[in-house]
Amino acid sequence: MITKLTQTTTQAPTLNVNFNGFIHYSIVTVILMMTIVCLFTPSVLFFKQIAANTLYVMLGQLLVGFVFFSLRQEKLMLITLLCCGALCLHLKSSANKEMRLAAVTTNPSLKISHVSLGNAENDYDSVVNYLLNLDADIVSFQELTPDWNSQLTSRLSDRFQYIHTMTRLDQYGMGFFSKVPIESIDTMFYREIPNFAASIQVGGQTCTIISCQLIPPVNQAAFFVIENHFNYLNDYMKTLAGSVIVLGDLHLPPWSSEVQRFKDMSHLQDSRRDINPRNIDGSITLPRIPVEHIFFSEEFDCTSFTEIGNNTIGRVGITGTYQLNSANAEMAE
Repeated sequence: MITKLTQTTTQAPTLNVNFNGFIHYSIVTVILMMTIVCLFTPSVLFFKQIAANTLYVMLGQLLVGFVFFSLRQEKLMLITLLCCGALCLHLKSSANKEMRLAAVTTNPSLKISHVSLGNAENDYDSVVNYLLNLDADIVSFQELTPDWNSQLTSRLSDRFQYIHTMTRLDQYGMGFFSKVPIESIDTMFYREIPNFAASIQVGGQTCTIISCQLIPPVNQAAFFVIENHFNYLNDYMKTLAGSVIVLGDLHLPPWSSEVQRFKDMSHLQDSRRDINPRNIDGSITLPRIPVEHIFFSEEFDCTSFTEIGNNTIGRVGITGTYQLNSANAEMAE
């Protein structure tokens, strides 16, 4: 008697989820619509709020793309990752397009810090002690109240000899603390919102530093005011001679259409090249959407840019170093 043995092999189950036509096309439509809204934002408040979170939309698409990969949904994965790539390029193009910071040379330079005192999470002494060790030629303060002004002036005046402030009880108080002489101060108001401008010399050339703050974009009317405020600043800058640095808390991310339009019409460059995915203590977190900016005109190259703060006082602002490029340095000589 011959017994015939048969060998069977057991395969591990594979994860393969089938989407019917309606679900498939619905997913594709949502992904494409989110991408289009982020790239070409309509002038509707709901769409602008989505576009303000383009960074998170891009990260979400990246995650969803890997989910589709694990479910063996190749077409959905490809569409999602292509949309993710398009948003990546959009975010990069909205920042400084140079891949590297400019090399440090012997050309005249200026290091300037923007500090928003409303972000400080501790008492006066901790913040002032941190600022005393801040190696900057000029510190621009926003949300400067009379109490803050008294503390900063009494503690920082030995290091910063040139101080000009405009204190207020709301968020629009401003001030410049400078180690270099300030030749003139100008205060411009757009709809009772102040803009502070200080003129200094960098390598024998005039540089105007403009501290501005916009209203929060809480509704459709606010966006109208923001656009007109940017137009007002652009018209003011046309009257200036020399280079320009514009800084402040704009309540808008660098990829917003309003910020992009302002940079284009004013011929300004962004100091920011990427989004920092780390907390002040060095721990990794979701990238924070930045709303503080330093823009600079074509006379400068940016050689450094970073956020400032520590574990005690939190993240309080940004700082950058700007040197005259070779062509303008030669003119200064």
